[in-house]
Amino acid sequence: MRTTASRPAGIPATGAVSLLRDDPYTQGPKLFKAHCASCHRFDGHDGTGFVPDPAKQPQTASDLKAFGSRQWLTGILDPKRVDSANFLGAAKLKTGKMVKFVKKEVADFDKNDLNKVIAALSAEAQLPYQRQQDQSDASAIKSGRDILLKADPIRCLDCHTFGGKQGDEANTPDLTGYASRQWLIDFITNPGHERFYGKKNEMPAFGLKKILDERSIAMLADWLRGDWYEPGQIAASSSPTTSPATTQSH
Repeated sequence: MRTTASRPAGIPATGAVSLLRDDPYTQGPKLFKAHCASCHRFDGHDGTGFVPDPAKQPQTASDLKAFGSRQWLTGILDPKRVDSANFLGAAKLKTGKMVKFVKKEVADFDKNDLNKVIAALSAEAQLPYQRQQDQSDASAIKSGRDILLKADPIRCLDCHTFGGKQGDEANTPDLTGYASRQWLIDFITNPGHERFYGKKNEMPAFGLKKILDERSIAMLADWLRGDWYEPGQIAASSSPTTSPATTQSH
């Protein structure tokens, strides 16, 4: 509580209680447990540190720890890991086009080009803990964007849209602003929008169906992005340095 109250904005006029009510660090894990953990995991648990019994509550979608980071993207684009439970192995997508593409095509990509693409795509997220790394790698990120926007050799635009460009079969989430705060808010609000999964969507439309209000959706997005006030925290690592599920005071 002292940490939250010490943020530059101070205690709001609505009082100290609203600090906790609107704090992604404390509320994000609760929201994830209540609305996401029935399918997803966060570092193997339900957001609060509890590991569900797989027989009673099986994981059917990706683990969202460090979602959108270079670390996460490297995993989902790894032919050996893409169909693991952390990525697409726990979902119906295990036998889908993305898994087949990564296993068959990505294995042959130039590793230097692939790393640039990963850096560029992750930079779209503007993750606070990755900001310094993105600034240092500005040249590689620009090269990665150029590669992404080409038809070959890394054919992301066959299925995705990026920077307003798309292939003939683009029918999967738009990668423009991928995993950014607004992208996540829009996605959680309505994953069935044509920008995302369209008619193929199987996720709840948390905002469109009034399951969650705008404030809750924003807090969930911020928590997934590791975006909360932490005095003295240096945003330089490849994933959030503290876990809301394991940290004892805030």
